[in-house]
Amino acid sequence: MISRILLTAGVLSLSASALAAQSLNDGLYVQGFLGYSQLQDSIFKGSVNGVSQSVDTDFDSGFGLGAAIGKEIPQWSNETVGTRIELELSYRDNDVDGVNFSGNGPAGESNVSGDITQTSLFANVLFDFKREGDWTPYAGFGLGATYSDIDINYGPGVSLDDSDTNFAAQVIAGVAYDISATTAFTVDARYARAFDVSSQRLAPNGASTGSVEDDLDTFSINFGLRYNF
Repeated sequence: MISRILLTAGVLSLSASALAAQSLNDGLYVQGFLGYSQLQDSIFKGSVNGVSQSVDTDFDSGFGLGAAIGKEIPQWSNETVGTRIELELSYRDNDVDGVNFSGNGPAGESNVSGDITQTSLFANVLFDFKREGDWTPYAGFGLGATYSDIDINYGPGVSLDDSDTNFAAQVIAGVAYDISATTAFTVDARYARAFDVSSQRLAPNGASTGSVEDDLDTFSINFGLRYNF
């Protein structure tokens, strides 16, 4: 985990250095976006009361929003492909829809409530596929860190109640439409994963009964505006 955090810090530092190395008015842009977010079903596994157990969870669709600052890197671009780097801060929220605890048999749990929220900082590398006209497809990837706040309640007052910060990665594919010379409307799909997210499992009296973990995968569709300086 320490090596992953160091890798993330290094990527963010390199991206920030690249941004600072060029004129601020040369290809700099800001972007805001919001949209649909779906946290994928998760099976939190671990030791509960000294026995290997799982907490199978599924989630309702939710929302996400974010902002980014970035710029095109001329040295990494040509007439057909433009390369951009950016720093992205995003937030997503998904309510829990169902829980199945392996220690209570195959039936779903009752009194299910709560949500998982995720705040992420990504360093993204994006590639614009240049073409004639106002539409520009793009794709890319990002590395960073995600803070996950877990608040899942079920049964007679049992809960997964914890927070964790973990290495994360995402892939991005979308298209931009030029509204004007400086402003573009964007639509993209993103698939993000936060690795090895863990949570304490608490009994109704608040005592810890063990710890469980899983990767958290999120699919999102986002609509945004990008303004170029």
